[in-house]
Amino acid sequence: MSQTPDVRPADSLDPGAAARSSPRRRAGGTPAVRKVRRWPLIVLRCVITAFLLLTLVQPVLAGMFITGDVDLLDLHEINAHTISFLSWLLVINTVLLWRPGRGPAWPIALAVVVAFLVQTQTGSGYSRALGLHIPLGVALVAGATALTYWAFAYRGGRR
Repeated sequence: MSQTPDVRPADSLDPGAAARSSPRRRAGGTPAVRKVRRWPLIVLRCVITAFLLLTLVQPVLAGMFITGDVDLLDLHEINAHTISFLSWLLVINTVLLWRPGRGPAWPIALAVVVAFLVQTQTGSGYSRALGLHIPLGVALVAGATALTYWAFAYRGGRR
């Protein structure tokens, strides 16, 4: 008939007291929401938009070069280097979207693939391998469009 006395503090008798006093909770007892940083998504949207626009300009410059405006080949080359730079900046931004932005990790792999495809595209352009250069350019435009659509459709912090 002897029972061990309950020696817990008075606030521990209430099962919800520990949860309410948790640092993950706000003062009013509502659960704390993990703060999602929005700036990585905003930066990603800016970079991917610039990447898409420059990628869309590339076939126009190439087409105008083929029709006889030889000076546009230099602009095509400068644009290719800018796209290359933006592709690696895109990789960095997708990493920042993942951490600290708490976004998904799969865009990192896609951005790395896009960056390597851009390098391949540039190399095939310099080697004048048009059998690879033109289809790869079309694929890059399609990939950039899909990634841009995802970046603007993605709502960070919502599951």
